[in-house]
Amino acid sequence: MPVSTPYTRFQKTLEEVMQKLKLTPKERAFFAKPQNTYKTEIHIKRDSGKEQAFQAFRIQFNNARGPFKGGIRYHPEANEEEVKALAALMSIKTAVVNIPFGGGKGGVQCNPKELSRKELEAVSRAYVRAMIRHIGADIDCPAPDVNTNPAIMAWMRDEFEKQTHTYSPAMITGKPLSYGGSLGRDTATARGAFFILQEMMDREARDPEELKVAIQGFGNAGATMAHFLHNAGYTVVAVSDSQGGVYSPEGVDPVRIEKYKHKTGQVAGEYCKGSVCDIKRMKLDGVRHVTNEQLLELPCDILIPAALDNVITAKNARKIRAKYILEIANGPTSPEADTILEKKGVKIVPDVLANAGGVTVSYFEWVQGRSGELWTAERVDNELRRIMLDAYKSVQREAHRGNMTYRQAAFAVGIRRMVDAMHARGWL
Repeated sequence: MPVSTPYTRFQKTLEEVMQKLKLTPKERAFFAKPQNTYKTEIHIKRDSGKEQAFQAFRIQFNNARGPFKGGIRYHPEANEEEVKALAALMSIKTAVVNIPFGGGKGGVQCNPKELSRKELEAVSRAYVRAMIRHIGADIDCPAPDVNTNPAIMAWMRDEFEKQTHTYSPAMITGKPLSYGGSLGRDTATARGAFFILQEMMDREARDPEELKVAIQGFGNAGATMAHFLHNAGYTVVAVSDSQGGVYSPEGVDPVRIEKYKHKTGQVAGEYCKGSVCDIKRMKLDGVRHVTNEQLLELPCDILIPAALDNVITAKNARKIRAKYILEIANGPTSPEADTILEKKGVKIVPDVLANAGGVTVSYFEWVQGRSGELWTAERVDNELRRIMLDAYKSVQREAHRGNMTYRQAAFAVGIRRMVDAMHARGWL
């Protein structure tokens, strides 16, 4: 049996949809592989004085609709296969929300937790110097991703401007507000997903106060989503982080959980120290400790994977009790699980639609960087809502017209827009 990787999982959906769209061999060839793959070693001097090398990648999948766009992740397991899959997904995602970008992704194979702030800055600047010919506002616009943040984006912009002797606020997004960032960027991924969920529930005449939600992942997007849902009247019954989580059928308070996570470093910090939990106190509060695997199978109406990829698989798909899955994480559901869940009647809002709020507000930041204009928080919110709902309606129409799942429909919308752009440019 072939090994399942993020890229082979992407290809499986891609193949299904290209067949449905009856693409010509010439059109299909453009989706077979990335346009450009750049791999190199970057070298920094550690605080100890010793030199160390790190693998660095930038993969550019398709720029038919505009400059390549995608994050840079710092992770010990960042590799070409993973980065390639994320670049491919990003090219679909930007087309689904109809913003003028292609898809790219970058990575450095390092553990940022083992690097000092000075070393982290050295890695970030070295990455820009290594990729300087391949990035820029009109070529490829990077952004934050796993283990990267506004401070790292600021170092990268500064290094780019030093090397090119230019003023280039639009060469990278996700920057601090004080250095060319945009209002609303920190909550954009969750906000975009929330707009889509609200629209979907409205259309299906579902009352938020009667709906229970479980969220796997309590990082920025997962925690922000928990707050939005709680404030809108949904009952958040479970949340988790990498160390596990808490579940209460009556609902948990995201504000309280976030407070204890900041204090103790874990979602279950109010009740647990490491793996040792105060069972008596948990029983009194009607709460129990759950693993990340158990959270996925809890009784709930809406399941939100907001952490890792490939967590919903053929092994656990039959045990999932949610009626709706909103994918805030990239690639959380395997193609085999998709088939099982479709037969069960579970509606999945796929990652290429659900989590596109982040790249959409990155686009707003790029526009602001190019024009020198500063948008208000209200304008960012209104424009994000408009773009996300337009994308949702396009996907829904495609799903009904082509008798497809929402994932297939989102891919179909994205692929068709990319093919149209390639024809317009004379590539086909």
